[in-house]
Amino acid sequence: MDLLLMTPPCSMEQRYGDLSGAGSGASSLGILTLAAVVRAGGRRVSVLDASAENLSFQQALNRVEALGPRIVGLSITTLSVLPAQQFAKELKDRRSDLTVLIGGPHATAVPEQTLQSGNHFDVAVIGEGEQTLPDLLGVLIDGGDLSKVRGIVYRDSQGKIIRTENRETIVDLDSLPFPAWDLLSGFPQAYNPPYFKVRRLPSTSLVTSRGCPYTCIFCDTSVFGDRVRGYSPEYLLEMIRHLVTDYRIRDLTFEDDTFMLLPRRLQAICEALIRSNLRLSWSCNSRVDLVKPDLLDLMRRAGCWHISFGIESGSQAILDRLGKRITLAQIEEAVRITRRAGIRAKGFFIVGSPGETIETLEQTDELMHRLPLSDVSVMCMTPFPGSPLSQEASLYGTMDNDWACMNLIEPAFVPHGLTKEDLRAWHSRLLREFYKQPRIWIDYAARAIRHPSPRFIWGAVRSALALRRSGKLSKPENDRSTHNPART
Repeated sequence: MDLLLMTPPCSMEQRYGDLSGAGSGASSLGILTLAAVVRAGGRRVSVLDASAENLSFQQALNRVEALGPRIVGLSITTLSVLPAQQFAKELKDRRSDLTVLIGGPHATAVPEQTLQSGNHFDVAVIGEGEQTLPDLLGVLIDGGDLSKVRGIVYRDSQGKIIRTENRETIVDLDSLPFPAWDLLSGFPQAYNPPYFKVRRLPSTSLVTSRGCPYTCIFCDTSVFGDRVRGYSPEYLLEMIRHLVTDYRIRDLTFEDDTFMLLPRRLQAICEALIRSNLRLSWSCNSRVDLVKPDLLDLMRRAGCWHISFGIESGSQAILDRLGKRITLAQIEEAVRITRRAGIRAKGFFIVGSPGETIETLEQTDELMHRLPLSDVSVMCMTPFPGSPLSQEASLYGTMDNDWACMNLIEPAFVPHGLTKEDLRAWHSRLLREFYKQPRIWIDYAARAIRHPSPRFIWGAVRSALALRRSGKLSKPENDRSTHNPART
């Protein structure tokens, strides 16, 4: 085999901590698309999604040895760098002739630093890899000069780290082949999606556009850039038909950062889904300033049942500091018209932003309970490498730059005036207070009754138990609130 594309073995516990039962075991679209491109070029390629399969270190090693690739490509995040380093070392201890590539958001954000931190990594592919990887394989397999391959950082024979010329982003996404789902063992049943974003099974996720024009200071957009490009509605519908026909998919999660950013494209997608009569259910992500009542009604008729919004905070001052470019009034209006349209709404929230105080955390708590949300996700502010905040975190607080700590659950960044214990307790409190509401559990029960699959019910129960465990910490220090009128 020429190439094995994989995610490193990084357990659900490592990625999600106490929330591992509610974590995502969805397959990685990045390696599937790269595999399809490589295969179309005539190379022999396989895929191993060790993270999604929740494989142990030894299980992943055994699978790689059985496949016997000449080159292994690891798609890494900041959290999975250390497991990837350990895995690459073990692979090379067993086979010194093996070449190890890395790619993904972390490798793109800090490629030189990543290669320096792990001398078992040979080459980093930066940015979009669909054009770079075939060129790179041509040099590694057939011979040639690595310095001529655009879009990589590599270590030469003397150990010097060299960066080549950047490669432009892909304009026409329709030129890419469908992701190679057929290379996944047991797809889709073997890959457990996050059940709070799934209405029925089998389910999978899609990313239908790339690029984000917004400038939130906690985000790194270096992989896809700020130019928004998307599959055409016609090509996307063909891809969806393939999933329905060949894999019996009944539910989709569109994981685009801003699925609603291009309204004409979205309208065409919804109209095509309605005409197709595929009767899929689907969910997506959106900004609150993009929703409109007429578009929401069309989305619901096309099968949309759930939208996730990046709300982040109940403090306008925090939102402004984060560069969100939204207002509290827009947040309230967006969630309410979404619910009026018959679509459930989820809110993403962050604790520990620059300028965070007990008062702003209380404002977030009040907003969370004031809004008619069906689900929430609460994360600790984590200035990932490559984000604007990572460069100036010391101005606003203390930062732990250990990549292994950056799992969004543990406080890697602590703003001035608060402690890690404060942030842990508030993270727990926000989840506990939201998920103890009877209406939330009634909604979960109704979904399970509507689609009484044992796998779905067990997944929902496992997620619920994880959320309950995560809310068992004590009340935050300095918590002065004894009654919140917004909840009554």
